[in-house]
Amino acid sequence: KRALAQFAAATLSCALVASAALFHIHVRTRVTEEGYRLSRLSAEHQRLSREHERLEVQVAQLESPQRLSELSRARLKMGPPAGDRVVVLADRTARPATLLAAQ
Repeated sequence: KRALAQFAAATLSCALVASAALFHIHVRTRVTEEGYRLSRLSAEHQRLSREHERLEVQVAQLESPQRLSELSRARLKMGPPAGDRVVVLADRTARPATLLAAQ
């Protein structure tokens, strides 16, 4: 009976040690996998940041007043207005009495 108890205790001890070893291996494997995942995500983040910067530069170029002026002349055949087509509006900050006196 005593030998059976010792055998059971030894078996239980071995099972606990094996379980702890398997758990340790599992944790180390997960840490390694997450490290690789983090590395991939970091590289993707850097790539997307560079692309974002490139696109911001492209937007700035496309919205530049010089480019828009060139496009309006070339594609839309637009140009500066003739002198009789320009209307000067009164200053909106002036009081109405001042505007009436100016007329």
